[in-house]
Amino acid sequence: MDPHTYYQTAFSRNIGIFTEAEQDLLRRSRVAVAGLGGVGGLHLITLARMGVGAFHLADMDVFEAANVNRQYGAKVQNFGRPKLDVMVEEARAVNPFLEIVSFPEGVTEENLDRFLAGVHVVLDGLDFFSFHIRRKLFNRARDKRIYVVTAGPLGFSTAVLVFSPFEGLSFDDYFDIRPGLTEEEQYLRFAMGLAPRPTHLRTMDMKRVSLTQRAGPSLDSACQLCAGAAATEAVKILLGRGPVRPAPYYLQLDPYTWTLRRGRLPLGNRNPVQRLKRAAVKHFLLSDSASSRPKAGRLLRPFLKQEPVFGGDTPDCRPRPAVPPGPVKTRPIPKPVLDYLLEAAVQAPSGDNAQPWKFLLEEDAVRIQVDPDRDRSFFNVDQVASVIACGAAAENIRIAATAFGLETRMEVSTGPDDESLSARLVLEPSPIAPDPLHDWIWKRHTNRKSFAKGTRLSPVAAESLRHALEAFPGSSLHLIQEKKRLKHLARLVYLVDRIRTEDRRLHEHLHRMIRRSDAEARRTRDGFPLKNLEAGLAGEIFLRLSRPWAVMNVLNRLGMGRVVAVHAARGMAGASAAGLVTVSGTAAGDFFQGGRALQSIWLTAAAHGLAFQPMAAVTLFWTRAQRQGLTPFQARHHRLLERAFALYQEIFPDVDFYGAGHVMLFRLGHAPPISTPTLRRPPGAAEISMKNMDISCSLERPGSICTGDDTTPNSQTIYEP
Repeated sequence: MDPHTYYQTAFSRNIGIFTEAEQDLLRRSRVAVAGLGGVGGLHLITLARMGVGAFHLADMDVFEAANVNRQYGAKVQNFGRPKLDVMVEEARAVNPFLEIVSFPEGVTEENLDRFLAGVHVVLDGLDFFSFHIRRKLFNRARDKRIYVVTAGPLGFSTAVLVFSPFEGLSFDDYFDIRPGLTEEEQYLRFAMGLAPRPTHLRTMDMKRVSLTQRAGPSLDSACQLCAGAAATEAVKILLGRGPVRPAPYYLQLDPYTWTLRRGRLPLGNRNPVQRLKRAAVKHFLLSDSASSRPKAGRLLRPFLKQEPVFGGDTPDCRPRPAVPPGPVKTRPIPKPVLDYLLEAAVQAPSGDNAQPWKFLLEEDAVRIQVDPDRDRSFFNVDQVASVIACGAAAENIRIAATAFGLETRMEVSTGPDDESLSARLVLEPSPIAPDPLHDWIWKRHTNRKSFAKGTRLSPVAAESLRHALEAFPGSSLHLIQEKKRLKHLARLVYLVDRIRTEDRRLHEHLHRMIRRSDAEARRTRDGFPLKNLEAGLAGEIFLRLSRPWAVMNVLNRLGMGRVVAVHAARGMAGASAAGLVTVSGTAAGDFFQGGRALQSIWLTAAAHGLAFQPMAAVTLFWTRAQRQGLTPFQARHHRLLERAFALYQEIFPDVDFYGAGHVMLFRLGHAPPISTPTLRRPPGAAEISMKNMDISCSLERPGSICTGDDTTPNSQTIYEP
């Protein structure tokens, strides 16, 4: 096929948007593309498909695996090949009759005039950190009366600027570039000028952005937006069609937030507001001081519109012990491994962080027992909450044991009441694979912050949460994702939280578990540090003032109990999803299994970057009513409870409300990391003695729990965290 016929056929579908005369004008146009990486390669292919007939292309780099996520030519077969060679092939595969002038040395000061010779418009595809040559390119193009278009991928968005040789501000004037600026300052000014009213900060982990190390994240979807926006501006310039608004006009399109930011920035970066923002960003976002970063969201939000959603990599909540060498292939289990498993166990959640467990170490097993004296609150009916916590601790041990090639066999026994529940976890060397949830044992936490609005639970995360229960027969997860049902659930939370706030027993228990100073938190290593409640300054003042029941009782009469309940309800209404974990029975063994299932779900949620907050009052109130009726509650709350329980059953129609055990209701969403984690009581360094211990019971009656020979002093050591 001859060039004319090919061109008319290949680009015929452009006609109707372009006229035939405009299409022919594009064929005779020459565009320079500087850099063929993330956006540059896409600029080339987009303009080639629009029918541009000639290009000057410059790049000196080669493709590698790190380019795959965003660069057009980054394919396995192209690794190690020059980007320029690959992209010339790709462009000629679109139009074999293209006229291309190659600059394999990239854009340099020496070839700048040759690179710009005869071109009609320049598209900037240079690496963000190639600032020196970018500045030379823009300024030389202005001298030669050539337009330059730059588009940057920022989060999910694109930010676009056009620099005209005839009007508007020059590169140096717009970005406020002058001699004596450090490289980092130049990068900062370029970034802030590119997006004066940024939309992307809420979707980026700024800890992954380093101007000094020349690093930052980038997405292919944003690069493709850049190509579409930049190519459109280039075509408008080439055809003399449509308005071209040069800097200080700017545009940022963000499909993730459904936001279009456009406007004019008088004086560019010299604008007083822009200067203030730049100073704040330098101090709070780019400072090496860890203490300054938490202030950034609060202080910069009026200027940067910053509402961080995702917290980035989840840090450990508490110090993680060194992992002993493994795998373990023979018995007895090494003492350092057993100690490590105890450290993992106590990372489990418990009601009000009471840590209601005791541990006993054997040569090849760990026993967990409920410690009823750790939590005798009204919430903890028949020690159900403590049994759930012990189940979660057992699941942590099982998960952590896989890191040492140890499989866990659980033997659970109960006495005449739930307080006497005991579980023996027998550790056996096995070719078992390490559980991927192991790392999340130390990262899991409760997040009471406000969750990001408008987010949904991903289908992959929902599937993973359901899959997390497959190892626990009799356990069920009931997920709610519909906004209407979440609002009904918020109403339920409101009713229950009113009762919690207005009941003296629950009020005083809460305040017994709040640690109002760092010193108190470090001394007790249980309960909640005040800032862990994420109440904010006003909330912390309220908690301090309302500590005496006499004060809170008066406040309740003034309606403050309703205000507190509304706050809790809003948290549920703003969640991405909510879940209810149930088990098939109501015996202690069922709730122990439910605690294991809950921990598996919680760790899975953490691994998916989801914020997780239990709403335990609902399930614990139901459990007490299920066992004891409404009598234990205050008479004035009976009608509220009847309304709440009716709504509860309406929201979860598939749950067997009278045969099933209700383990936990919780909310899920996206939120910034918590500021202050809870602490744990340390395992300590008590020596474990197995001498003279009578273990015949485990041999004669599998599943029973050995208690040792009562006549032998110090025959066992109980660890009480």
